[in-house]
Amino acid sequence: MKKIILGLTTLVVSAGAFAGLETNHNERTLYAGVYSSQEQAYVAGFQKLDQLKALPSQKLANELLLQDAALQPKTLKIDNSEVQVQAFSQQRGTVQYRAIVKVDYQYQSRENRRS
Repeated sequence: MKKIILGLTTLVVSAGAFAGLETNHNERTLYAGVYSSQEQAYVAGFQKLDQLKALPSQKLANELLLQDAALQPKTLKIDNSEVQVQAFSQQRGTVQYRAIVKVDYQYQSRENRRS
């Protein structure tokens, strides 16, 4: 009887170690500044994108404001991305350009089986 209880206790305690992984897909929009020309805005947007792609997983998570305690190390990666430039004016006769970086990413996390 003691062996059965000990076996069941061990099984219950170690069940967390066998929790499954799930892949999460998400997107984030980042802004790379405001510029006086469309070309400057595109250059800045692609520089920001290159910086993101070069970051290690943990720093990329910080840049993307990803706060998932179950995030598995080194699984965060950028899937797709694009740079957009948005023209806007705050006063008549003046046009400025906003660099926008859109990033689709994925990462793995431990499944939460308590829900």
